[in-house]
Amino acid sequence: MNAFDQTASVSDGAHAVDPQHRSDIEALWFALEADRRAQDERLARLRTMKLIGGEDDAA
Repeated sequence: MNAFDQTASVSDGAHAVDPQHRSDIEALWFALEADRRAQDERLARLRTMKLIGGEDDAA
């Protein structure tokens, strides 16, 4: 880090995360990822049902 770059780097010791907090953050990210996958699956099913029903997405 130079005088102009004020961003903290991973090597800065002041920003260490305790293991419990880190596992909570990881659990949150995994839950968000699972939610996105489920939303993608629901959207894919909806599109399939629209195609079977004869609806056109371009309209």
